[in-house]
Amino acid sequence: MRQDIGYGLKQRLREGKRAFGPLIGPGNDPEPTVEAIREIGYDYFMIDNEHSLVGKETVYTYIRLAREYELPILMRPEDNRTPLSPYADSGIQGFMVPQVDTVSEACLAVDRLFFPPIGHRGSGIGMSPYLLDGMDVTTTPLAAMTEYANHNMLLFPQTESLTAVKNLSHILALEGVAGTIVGTNDLALDIGDYRSDMLRPTINSQPCIEERLYEVLEACRTAGKVAGVGGFTPKGCVKWAHEGFQFFTLGYVRDNNVQRLKPVLDEARSLIG
Repeated sequence: MRQDIGYGLKQRLREGKRAFGPLIGPGNDPEPTVEAIREIGYDYFMIDNEHSLVGKETVYTYIRLAREYELPILMRPEDNRTPLSPYADSGIQGFMVPQVDTVSEACLAVDRLFFPPIGHRGSGIGMSPYLLDGMDVTTTPLAAMTEYANHNMLLFPQTESLTAVKNLSHILALEGVAGTIVGTNDLALDIGDYRSDMLRPTINSQPCIEERLYEVLEACRTAGKVAGVGGFTPKGCVKWAHEGFQFFTLGYVRDNNVQRLKPVLDEARSLIG
């Protein structure tokens, strides 16, 4: 089993490279879905349980397939207080935690996802073969196992409100936080400064939204952390990729529609260059 898949994504982002991944919703056959995601050329995929229904047994199947196809697998949980241990201990390598407005909420996520000395995660080591990617838990020192799990974990508190933007520099200063991902549609709802007849792409290009996105970029640059964003079409991603955003959620896989996403990713990569 290949080692350090999550850490590899983390390192590529630290080097300034971009990453694109789809959100995975319900109604999909996992094996052909993950195979197609790999063939299409995505850099990761993310299970979405905040806005959809993907069962725990199915999540475990996705974890197994992610290792077989050597793709990083992340999750967006139901909310910022959802128990994360079952997913992290089973082998989910990263979390985009929604509704994180404050430092204390971000600290809670760090505490639950990282072993000491970073956090206070409880030990479920050895219960899944995918947490340690096949290491022999009977002969590997505990410190080596917890260090491996820590450096393969990516934590992205979402920025979805004006309060989150205000507190972002302090959130990004926390050890264990890899960066942030802006939930652009939720940020727009929080700001509320748009006409009732506007479509989402138009709303997300309003000055009040763009000004906040630049604030997020500046906070990430200052902290040396990753800036991510969702809620844009391929054309909408171009500007923000050139401005400095690196991590993009692009496309939603639902009811076995994964093959429809190939032209979406191809367009994004072609336009961004």
